Amino acid sequence: MSRERNPRRPHAVPRPMARAPFWSACLAIALLTASLVIAGIPAVTAAGSWKGQEVQKDGALHVVNPASGFENPVTVDLKEIFRLGGESESEDEFFGVIMRITTDAKNNIYVLDTQLSEVKIYDTNGKYLKTIGREGEGPGEFRNPADMFFMPDGNIGVMQVFPGKIVMLTANGDPAGDYPLPKPEGDGFQVLRGGRRCGSHLVLARQLQKMSEGKFTQNISLDRLDLQGKVANTYVSMERALDMANLVIDEKTFSTWEQGGRWDAGNDGRVFVVTHNSNYEVTVFNADGTKDRVIERTYEKRNRTAEETAEIKSIYEAFTRQAPGAKVEVNSFDADINSVYSRDDGSLWVLTSRGSRNLPAGVLGVFDVFDDKGHFVRQVTMKGQGNAMKDGYFFVGDRLYVVTGWLDAVMAMQGGGAKQETDTETSPMELICYRVEAPVVAKGK
Repeated sequence: MSRERNPRRPHAVPRPMARAPFWSACLAIALLTASLVIAGIPAVTAAGSWKGQEVQKDGALHVVNPASGFENPVTVDLKEIFRLGGESESEDEFFGVIMRITTDAKNNIYVLDTQLSEVKIYDTNGKYLKTIGREGEGPGEFRNPADMFFMPDGNIGVMQVFPGKIVMLTANGDPAGDYPLPKPEGDGFQVLRGGRRCGSHLVLARQLQKMSEGKFTQNISLDRLDLQGKVANTYVSMERALDMANLVIDEKTFSTWEQGGRWDAGNDGRVFVVTHNSNYEVTVFNADGTKDRVIERTYEKRNRTAEETAEIKSIYEAFTRQAPGAKVEVNSFDADINSVYSRDDGSLWVLTSRGSRNLPAGVLGVFDVFDDKGHFVRQVTMKGQGNAMKDGYFFVGDRLYVVTGWLDAVMAMQGGGAKQETDTETSPMELICYRVEAPVVAKGK
């Protein structure tokens, strides 16, 4: 017997025909913000010593890795711990769009839902505990949150994109004030794209935006802020100017490090940024903003098929509908790096274009694993249910959380996506928790 749809739940929407990488949903958020203002697995290699080079270039240490790691690739059958959502009839397991997953000191699991504007809390085995936060503009309330992290005092910071603010909640969900963000100068406004707690500081991806003389200007930066909201240093920054009379949305300009997944912060205070979106390069910064090193790897760029190029272009075009006449330009190739993940053991996991597409059945991704010196250790093939082209991946401790249908859900929520050509309803979002038991070398050779 079919269940009656709860009026609190959003209606299912037709499934878009086109697919796009995980990061493109975050691109959709960036384009939506602007629109609101303007109306194969690589071959196995033998284990051995590291054969890369460490060279000084442009005043920085570059760790130049060969195409293969110094240890044999491994395949890991992920162990499923639990799964939530999907066809479950429990409201405790219903999700709109999951945007962040984190855990507290007791290993309780906090799931941030941007569509429902709330945080569901589960124990380490997936048993529902409670829900905190709610939609609104009052104390302890937020709308369409995009990130979440624990503060040193144990309070939870929930990051709202626009207008940018960080709402603080106690562990019980009581309002605890707002984090004191620096105010933009003049008549500009602030958009928050992502955030991490890094020791006693926060690392925030911010956009300061303003409209002047027919041009929409975005000053975008990745900043380290202290607990009083003062900018301690800036890791990277850029400016993007859009001419409203001749609007061009270029993938080279919009698909940058600001996109979700292309930067991360580690427990040791280091910050990892994909500063050049068309190359295999990860810049590593120390906590004080100084450049530690640049990790490189020999990599064969993946060219897109004509169909894939058209799919990516359709994503951009969907979010420029409020700007008639806008021109969209996309690359003929995939970005080398889709996502980076800083793990608790000091390693860096990189999901590439080739590690995301055209994978064998039952493989959710092929990750390049680097040690704490940036040396390419090995490739790890993860076996389990998951699709790197449309599902969301969240590494937390020794677990990997897969959020099914993530891209479709984000695109539907934002009102974008490819032309709807089917009446087939999307499946309810499901959260799958795996334990990662992959061998990793954290200390460099």
